[in-house]
Amino acid sequence: MLTSIKKVKGLGVFRDFTADAALPAFARFNVIYGENGTGKTTLSRLFSAIEDGDHSEYPDLAFTVATEAGDLTTGKKCARKIRVFNSDYVTANIGGFDAPLKHILIVGADNKALADQLKLEEAAYLARTERAKALTASLEKLEKDKGRVFTTIAATIGEATSGTTQRRYRKPDAEAAFALVKTFRLLTDEELETYHATVRQEQAAVVPVALVGEVDVGDGSARPATELVREMPALVKALALRSAQAGAIKRLSEYPDIAQWVESGRAIHRDHASERCEYCDQTVPAARLELLAQHFGVEDQNLKADVEAAVALAGRIYTAIQQVGLPAKAEFYSELREGFAAAAVAYEKDKAKLLEAITTAGKALARKLGARATSYEEEVALDSAPFIAALDAAVKFVAQHNAKSGAFEKAKAAAQDAIVGHYLSTVADQVKEFDVQITAAKGDLTKAIAGDPAQEDKRSLEDLETSIRMKKAEIANAHIGGERMTDHLKTFLGRTDLSFEAADEGYLMKRRGVPAKRLSEGEKTAIAFLYFLVQLEEDFDIAEGIVVIDDPISSLDSSSIYQAFAHMKNAVKDAKQVFLLTHNFDFLKILINWINGSRQTKCYMMLVCAESADARDATLRELDKLLVDHPTEYHYLFKVLISFKSDGTIANSYHIPNVARKVLETFLDFYAPSKAALYDKLSFVEFDENKKTAIYKFTNDQSHRTGKGFDPALVAETQKNIAHLLELIEATAPLHFNGLKALSEG
Repeated sequence: MLTSIKKVKGLGVFRDFTADAALPAFARFNVIYGENGTGKTTLSRLFSAIEDGDHSEYPDLAFTVATEAGDLTTGKKCARKIRVFNSDYVTANIGGFDAPLKHILIVGADNKALADQLKLEEAAYLARTERAKALTASLEKLEKDKGRVFTTIAATIGEATSGTTQRRYRKPDAEAAFALVKTFRLLTDEELETYHATVRQEQAAVVPVALVGEVDVGDGSARPATELVREMPALVKALALRSAQAGAIKRLSEYPDIAQWVESGRAIHRDHASERCEYCDQTVPAARLELLAQHFGVEDQNLKADVEAAVALAGRIYTAIQQVGLPAKAEFYSELREGFAAAAVAYEKDKAKLLEAITTAGKALARKLGARATSYEEEVALDSAPFIAALDAAVKFVAQHNAKSGAFEKAKAAAQDAIVGHYLSTVADQVKEFDVQITAAKGDLTKAIAGDPAQEDKRSLEDLETSIRMKKAEIANAHIGGERMTDHLKTFLGRTDLSFEAADEGYLMKRRGVPAKRLSEGEKTAIAFLYFLVQLEEDFDIAEGIVVIDDPISSLDSSSIYQAFAHMKNAVKDAKQVFLLTHNFDFLKILINWINGSRQTKCYMMLVCAESADARDATLRELDKLLVDHPTEYHYLFKVLISFKSDGTIANSYHIPNVARKVLETFLDFYAPSKAALYDKLSFVEFDENKKTAIYKFTNDQSHRTGKGFDPALVAETQKNIAHLLELIEATAPLHFNGLKALSEG
């Protein structure tokens, strides 16, 4: 059994309830009294939450309820079944009374074994559906978690591939791309940076390839400059070994610079037909001219021509090499620039060395022009291989650049695919693990729904449901339930015009054989309550169950209250534990008299709701002794007034005008019985007119809903007006007053 409600939070007016340590423990029969609005229906919802572990309308609900087997807390279901009658039950099971009521299945006495099988199957069906529900939730969570992985990586890929012309990269794109990946591989940092650069680039122009041109060799033909460079050392050596010495003049042979000067002057004299020396202005002797002619003879002139041709060739080779230029670094794609720049530096270095060697060869040839009369060894180092290798190295970058420009969109797409593959590879293990879990969850869900061949009961949920439906049809008789409710309704209302008729879709309410329309509120209350009481016989072991009933007499007239009590008493008398909630004092007294006479363990409590400026808070207290020991509510309300002490707060005074009005009305009904209004009855009483006016204004104006609420200005007046009212009663009926006072203080 439930023994106490220790704590409740987040349940309407039970915002933050903690039970008083002095509050008595629940018993087998429990009555909770409270005026309308003090939280009875809200408290009844707590009992529904106790059975299920939570309540859909109160997501922040937290509770601790003590039982004989230990504490129950939020999320933990009660082992006992709990049936609750309240406005929620009426809405869920009967609605607006304009649709068929769900059948109540009354199990026949001869079908006990079949009923037991039905319970086992229903328990198995419930367990399987709960498992399927849990697996479905787990599967949905796994799918969502896996989807979040793709959502996150899609955002990363979208940012990494920004600059492409494709649309924004999203989760479905990542999922589709992942399904197409055959081999997952992470890129190196260098590869990733290269691909990032590619997708962000614009297409660059083709760079011209640097080539070494051909050189005119002097006979009208041309040959590659690099070939001529390779031949240049041999040419220099051969020319140095040649000489023209037949009529050589010794001094000119020994001094090549003098020879060059003389040779140049001889040509000038010849060209200008001059017979006198332009330097000394003397006639050049004929013998000297003969010697010069012999020195600069045909062989010498041929050698000179060959050397001059070689010098000119060296110059053309130099020019051809010098003109081989490389493109600027900025013309290349960013990922090629650093490599090309390094190759260009090496190239320029080797080019400078080669040009310097060509210059050296040219100088050696120039020296031969002045030393044609002698033969000597001349070695020049002239190797074009480093230059050619450096040029080839630089040209490779040109080739890469041009190849990329030639297939730019393809390269860009390949870079994008590589980046996508890289980032998908970073989540491959995570996704595969999710896939393993999802596959397992789907398999378990399939077994839960379609049945598991490995289990003793291999049936599917559909088969179980069919079996349950067939057993119910075999052991249950909806007509019995309808007949039983009709019989109860006749007794309850004292007439026979209303009846329950069983149909395929549920019970139909009939009035004298035709569909009942415009049911009165009293009829609706009676139908709903009887439906609940009869339904207690359907799949509910009342001897082990808990029954909670909230105000079953709402909208019933005074004569029907006793019928409601009689039906309820017979329905719940054998229950393991009963909780009865009411706002009606007459019904409260009926319940107390019954329970006191039954000699069962009992607990009487009351709900009190305090109201502040921004909230209302309900609490449980032990039922006031005056409500238990006396036949009317008047005794208790008088005690409330005579015990009242204002603390200056609205919460302390809020309910007092209503209490005062009830006490005044009851007293005047006793002292001045008539059909007159409250004000007129009050005028019959001989008492201070000013005080009577204050009493009337206080009890009349402040006890009615005006839309503006309790006037805070009257908080200070509350104690004074209560004193006036008590003074009026004492002055008018001292014996009556003193008796009530003695009871209140006892």
